[in-house]
Amino acid sequence: MSIANGTFSLTCSKCDKQYDFTEEDTDFEATSMEEKLQGTEICHSWEHSFNCDNDKCNNEIEIEYKVWEYPVGAFNDDKVEISGGTEVGRFGYDFHGEPEN
Repeated sequence: MSIANGTFSLTCSKCDKQYDFTEEDTDFEATSMEEKLQGTEICHSWEHSFNCDNDKCNNEIEIEYKVWEYPVGAFNDDKVEISGGTEVGRFGYDFHGEPEN
């Protein structure tokens, strides 16, 4: 199940080259579940690292992207941490089906 839709974009902090990721580029996994007052809260996580492919750059870029679904089926919060780059735009989210473990 993919929870992401649209495009997530970032630029390299050394050379400003832009990278765009679609839902096909991600592998969000349900990494934690916690019972709360209105039901289950699910944290979906995606981590990715790569080197900038600009010939003269080769900067290492790391992404840690988390999305919380609470209650089930509803967006609650998201958090993106990027090392070696700057966020340009985030995904939209669509919660449907059962989470993958």
